[in-house]
Amino acid sequence: MVKWKEEMVIEADIEKVWSLFRDDNVKKLMPKVEEHILLENDNDQFGAKHAQSYHEGNQLQTYIVETVGYEDTPDKKRKQTQFEMGQSFDVFYSFTLLKDGENRTKFIYEGSNKGKGLMGKAMLLTGSKKTRQQTVQTFMERVREEALKL
Repeated sequence: MVKWKEEMVIEADIEKVWSLFRDDNVKKLMPKVEEHILLENDNDQFGAKHAQSYHEGNQLQTYIVETVGYEDTPDKKRKQTQFEMGQSFDVFYSFTLLKDGENRTKFIYEGSNKGKGLMGKAMLLTGSKKTRQQTVQTFMERVREEALKL
């Protein structure tokens, strides 16, 4: 299993940063996403399920992404999602925002990628730790850049 947890402070109001994590804004933070279609329950709620399609190389992949945690208070925001990537991985993401003053937000991004079966576990073992870390950092920088545009 691969796990990560990174933090950064963003010089923006928590509500502005939080708006980026709304289901209707998913493409701003994840540009490879082609579609994010609600299947069950309501957007931006615990239990929401979406069919999310994105390009991986030349292939269009579709996964069912479920919101498994959701908190929205004035000082703390959290959205947690999980999905099964093919039959190879179980993926979990958690985005937490903490109010750190009027125009400062602490952003915590954590998650895990668990290999399923021999193939998935082998793929995780052979993957580059540096590449995984770069992917996390690139995502966090995208969140910061988008928040500063608001």
